[in-house]
Parts: sequence; structure tokens; C-alpha cells
Amino acid sequence: MATKKGIIITITMLAVISGASFVIWFLPQNHGSSVVVSDYKSELDGLKEKQSLIATEMDSSLKGLSDKSITPDEFINKTQVSSSQVTSLISELIESNAPTQWQQSYGAYFESLKKYNEYLTETIALANKMKSGISPSDLSDEMAKLDALKKESDTLTVKSDQTRP
Repeated sequence: MATKKGIIITITMLAVISGASFVIWFLPQNHGSSVVVSDYKSELDGLKEKQSLIATEMDSSLKGLSDKSITPDEFINKTQVSSSQVTSLISELIESNAPTQWQQSYGAYFESLKKYNEYLTETIALANKMKSGISPSDLSDEMAKLDALKKESDTLTVKSDQTRP
């Protein structure tokens, strides 16, 4: 038979465990991570390398779209993934909190990535037009527009390199 003392100890232990669980459940959890960068040159070089790999893949996919070796839907899926990756690069750039001497270079590269994401958005629009049919002259106009966006992104990347401390 259970004694009065045993029942009180058991109830007390259950209350403590329940209370501790309740407190842990409601305490704010800080799962956010921050990026600590000490070598801003290497950080920027790494971001540029990642973007270069994305651009190489997208150039290949765009070529496949134009020669019809991949469907517009496949192209759109690949482009959406690439756009998400570029957005992630933009976030890394922002989270690095570059010091004053790197602000201009990082800012120019930030603009370059935004322009490249705009380029990706336009390639999706092109793929959608190709699904519904596009005239050769409209295709030529779209390709010229894409080329201009890509060149603008490249120009901003060069500006970023030129403004490095």
C-alpha cells in the first residue's frame, strides 16, 4: 500500500517535471544563425564563384530550351531553383555585415545579384511564351532583352571588383 509520504513525493516530482516541461516549451527559441565574416575578400570571392556556377548551369539550360532538348516546364523548374539559390546568395551578402571599406563593393555585387535574379525571371517569362508559341521576331526581341539584363549584371560585378579596398 502507498503511504501518504510516497504519494506526496510522487505528486511533487510530477508537478516539477510538468512545470519544467511547460517552461521549456514556452521559452523563446533562437534558431536563427548569424554569419560571422572576418575575410570579406574571400567571402565575396566565394559568393561570386557560386553565382558563376549557377550562371553556367542556366546558360546550358537556356541553350537546351532554344534547341528544344529540354521542355519549357523543365527549364522553368531549373530556373526557379536557380532563382532561389541567387536569393540565398543575396541573403548571405546582407548577413555578412560588411565594414565601411567593403560597403561599396558589396553593394555593387548585391545589385548585380538582384539584376541576375531579374534576368532569371525574364527567362521564365520567355519559357512561358515558348509554351504558347512565339514568333521568331518576338524571340529575337526577348533574347536581346535577356542579353541586356545579363550584361548589366556583369557590369555591376565588374564595378564590385573595381571598388574593392
